[in-house]
Amino acid sequence: MTEYHIPVLELVLTMANAVDLVSPEVGGHHKRVTYLSSQLANEMGLSSRDTFDLVVAAALHDIGAFSIKERLATLDFELVSPHAHAEMGYLFLHRFQPFLRLAEIVRFHHVRWDGGQGATFNGYQVPASSHILHLADRIDVLSLDEEGGIPNPFKILDRIETERDRTFKPETVDAFRTFAAKEYIWLDLRSSNLDRILSDTLSEQILVLDDENMLSFAQLLAHLVDFRSRYTSTHTAGVAETARFLAEHVGMDRSHCRRVRLAGYLHDLGKLAVGREILDKESGLKEQEYGLLKAHPYFTRRILETIKDFSDIAIWASAHHERPDGTGYPFHERHQPIEARIIAVADVFTAITEDRPYRSAMNLNDAAKTLRQMSANCLLDSTLVELALTHQRELDETRRLAQAEASEQYAAIMAQAV
Repeated sequence: MTEYHIPVLELVLTMANAVDLVSPEVGGHHKRVTYLSSQLANEMGLSSRDTFDLVVAAALHDIGAFSIKERLATLDFELVSPHAHAEMGYLFLHRFQPFLRLAEIVRFHHVRWDGGQGATFNGYQVPASSHILHLADRIDVLSLDEEGGIPNPFKILDRIETERDRTFKPETVDAFRTFAAKEYIWLDLRSSNLDRILSDTLSEQILVLDDENMLSFAQLLAHLVDFRSRYTSTHTAGVAETARFLAEHVGMDRSHCRRVRLAGYLHDLGKLAVGREILDKESGLKEQEYGLLKAHPYFTRRILETIKDFSDIAIWASAHHERPDGTGYPFHERHQPIEARIIAVADVFTAITEDRPYRSAMNLNDAAKTLRQMSANCLLDSTLVELALTHQRELDETRRLAQAEASEQYAAIMAQAV
């Protein structure tokens, strides 16, 4: 069994960067809320465990807002229907065992204090950290009114004070008051070096994950992408399992196959930068929309390379649109490691054998013709294509079973969210 040692800072930056890709207007929001949450945690004397849960929850708090419209709505100080995206975020996060506690924080991060009534919500106990996160989130929203300049802390504090004991828990407002006048806080928020500042602020905690938990973490990230659209809700699972199948038949050992599978689950992570509106579009994409869609492997690499243990996986996962003749994108690299070439074949095979908004799935005969044509045109590794076609029916069954399981997970989450 492989052990992955992931520094909390790397995890926080990876998740925050991924979630903020959905719209430039919210760029940096999750990192700023993470920073403010850590400052509040320090003032309130939270334990290291509670601080860990809070800062990771802060890095992920809006993951349940899938569309650009939903994300922009979270930037309004007075939110309409604020709990829907928080509940959706919880439904994703609580499926990952190490995130059970912080999932609860995310679930209730828009609950108003209301003179103490906010200690519970719909019959559930609200974690104290949810109220801290709520305040940190709203502080950052208010800071955005300065249009890129240094925020006015006294103006923000006055606005927060009007909501003391109504929207915000008094203890959290008191903690904010103790550091609101410190200029460095607001300079940090606007600093281009916020990543480094967070590294100085956060403790050097390490999250140790075994293979099973690492797979669960990769599936969580994949679900953030796939479940934003009914058309892609099972795609990543199909790619991951067909990539694992091909890796096994190439002769890779079990540990190596698991890492290829992880890369398969993470290959489309950069699609978080692509709005749900584009992913669901049934008509032809405009040039700008297509350009954004083509950029997703670039974002996949930049997100994953933040985690040192993922240095090879970042390359494998982000090269699935590169081609042996150099005509791929976005890096135009001719020579790819075999793991990347495996994921490229798995991605094409899965894509052409599943329904998309603009076409129906190909049957196996047509899929074989497409793969052979791409191989002949030097667009896919010819040896891997022949391996896939030699085991085509077994490969397709592997894809089908993986996608059926993913479809059940999608239906279960959507049913809970209703």
